[in-house]
Amino acid sequence: MLSFFMLVLGVWTVLGQAQAAPSVGCGVTPPIPLESVEVGGQTRPFILSLPEAYDPDVPHALVLAFHGRTSPAEEVRGYYDLEPHAAATLGPTIFVYPVALVQTDGTFGWWDGGDPPDALRDFRLFDALVEQLVKYYCVDTERLYAVGHSLGGSFVNALGCHRADVLRAVASLGAGPGAGSCSGQVAAMVLHNSDDELVAFSYGQAARDQYLAQNGLGGPPAVAQPRSLNCVRYGTQTPDSVVWCPHTRDYSYGGRYYPHNWPAETGVAVMRFLASLP
Repeated sequence: MLSFFMLVLGVWTVLGQAQAAPSVGCGVTPPIPLESVEVGGQTRPFILSLPEAYDPDVPHALVLAFHGRTSPAEEVRGYYDLEPHAAATLGPTIFVYPVALVQTDGTFGWWDGGDPPDALRDFRLFDALVEQLVKYYCVDTERLYAVGHSLGGSFVNALGCHRADVLRAVASLGAGPGAGSCSGQVAAMVLHNSDDELVAFSYGQAARDQYLAQNGLGGPPAVAQPRSLNCVRYGTQTPDSVVWCPHTRDYSYGGRYYPHNWPAETGVAVMRFLASLP
């Protein structure tokens, strides 16, 4: 990643950011809100959410949020709960919810079986989305983020491994690590329930270790917010810190026992983590 100011321990509110890097879309009147992008001869839809008072002269943070194997983009947009906290954290932010392809069993997938770890099918989707968004909208290219849960989180961790030169930070919950040889540094927040019955806790630990290795971090971590998710932070004096949250939130919003769930406070915690980065 490009150089950033030093991170201050324990701060979870908006800090003074490095000077913005406006995209070519700044100062441009945007088209009718985009809904799809062409990738490999296919039209790939996505949900685009702009601030109500979008200003084409103000560089915006960009958050790409990837859904899981069974939850569509419309559903995760609601339960990820990221957008309501943008104003108090990242400030003006563009949110994009890509849509995965449907597999033969009716579930969603971000890659094909046999894809090389450094060339998953929908890396091309990510690249095309970023290219299109920075062209037509005013984006701060130093503040591109990826967030995901379950299979979407595993894809985000793969992006964190192989697109660290593009992403400022990533956040994943209930997901596995990227595979292959990672390159570059990227700040990361990794959340995982120790009783997760769908994605083993060891996969979350492996994702944490992926980022610690990428960023050259070690030593004892410091307690971080939110404490309700048992978060600790590695690399308190580095711009590419890693927050690890082995949470114990076992029940879904509706009261069902489901350790693979996205806890209610996760959305605000993720947004505060992203905003804490210099």
